[in-house]
Parts: sequence; structure tokens; C-alpha cells
Amino acid sequence: MCLNMTYAYDMTTTIVPPSPLSLGEGGAEQAAESSWEDPRPAALPPVDSASIAGELGAWNLYLARHRQVPDDLRLYLEELADEVDALAWGRSADVDPYLLISVQSALNHAMRLFYLADAGQARRQMRTRLEQMRQVFRDIAEGGPLYEDRSAKEMAHWLAEVLDTSQASLAELLGVSTRTFQRWISSGDSAPDGEDARRVRVLARITNHLRHSLTGPGVVRWFSVPHPRVGGRRPLELLDDPQAAEELTTLAASTRSHTAA
Repeated sequence: MCLNMTYAYDMTTTIVPPSPLSLGEGGAEQAAESSWEDPRPAALPPVDSASIAGELGAWNLYLARHRQVPDDLRLYLEELADEVDALAWGRSADVDPYLLISVQSALNHAMRLFYLADAGQARRQMRTRLEQMRQVFRDIAEGGPLYEDRSAKEMAHWLAEVLDTSQASLAELLGVSTRTFQRWISSGDSAPDGEDARRVRVLARITNHLRHSLTGPGVVRWFSVPHPRVGGRRPLELLDDPQAAEELTTLAASTRSHTAA
């Protein structure tokens, strides 16, 4: 986790490290080895993402009725940082890394708001950051469509359900015929594989971010509109390029921070 934490200390104090002799025989080697110890905690408590999402929502409602950000929220967010650490260190294989990046970024920005002089602006921006984090923890709790244990067929089903747009539009995004997409989401054995499966996963990952700020048809249009962050090209044209697809996912994840509470 990348929280910006500032620690105050006396600049006149000289810190003298222990000498090898003071450590005793073999002490220097042990000290050198200990300095390279894995910083990850040995055991991590379970993270109740659904409960955290509910708590963040409750804090947002509190701020809707009050004019200032309370100090109790600072304490809550400091504790939340431990939960984010648990996700980052212990469950990186189970959580979409872009969700982790998004919640870490929102938490960093939220902590900085306690130093903002304008109480009204701090409150408004805090509500935005709380909503961004709530969405992330909600997605983690739901499992999302992004994890590797989900089949490409399940993800195709998820896209059809979440976007709630025409099958022809979804088929165009995936570069297949409407009939092929219909077979994928049917109860039969037909399923995307190879490059088709990779494209379904990429589209689901990007959609999972965009759906918080756009409607289903709006998500479809997002892929068809040239964007300056990708050289003025249409995102639809870049889905087959793995490197460009990563850039698109980052771009889509950034839309979460613009979703006001």
C-alpha cells in the first residue's frame, strides 16, 4: 500500500546504528539478514468487504447531513488502511489489481483532505473519495466478473446483464457476429476461447470500472469515441493490443474518482 505518511522527528538528533562488535558474534550477519526480512505480516485477518462498503456508505450519509469532516472519520480511515494492506499483501491473486490501485489512491486523497483549510471543499471531496472506496469494496464483495476462476462464458453473461444493451452492440465490441454472442450466453456448451476469451475478459474488466459513472449504452459509446489519452483513437480499436488494453483499463479505473457521492 502506498500511503503518504509524514513523521516528525528532531533534526538535531544523531541516530547511531549499533556496531558489529556490539551485536556480538554473528550479530552483524544476523542484523544484515533481518534488514531484508519480508515486511508482509505472517497472518492476515479476513477482510469483510461487504461490511466495509456499508460503513463507507454510512459515513457518506453522515457527511451529507453535516458541514464538517469529523476527526472520528480520520481514525476510521487509518484503520481502513490496515484492511487495504490485508487485501494488497494477502489477496492480490483474488482481487483485481486495478481495484486495489483505485482504493489506495482514494484513501491517499482522503487523508490529505484533513489538511484542507476550506471545510466545505474538504467535505465535498471527502464524499467523492468515500463513494469511490465504497464502490471498490462493493465490487470486491460481489466477486466481480474479473477473477480467473470465472469462465469467459460467465463473463459474457455478466456483460449482457450489466450493460443491458442490444446483443448486436455487445457482439460488435467483442468482434464477433450477433449469432456467436447469442450462443455464448445460451445454456449450451458454446463458449469463447483463445483470443475471443481474452477479449471478453478485457472488456469485462474495463466495463466493471465504467459502469459506475456511465449507463450501459454509455459504456458502449465510450468504446466508440476517440479519446485523447490513447492518441485520439477509439478504445474499440485497441482491445486486441495487450499493452493498449492495460492503458484502457487504467483510464477506465480513473473514472471512479469522478463519480460524486
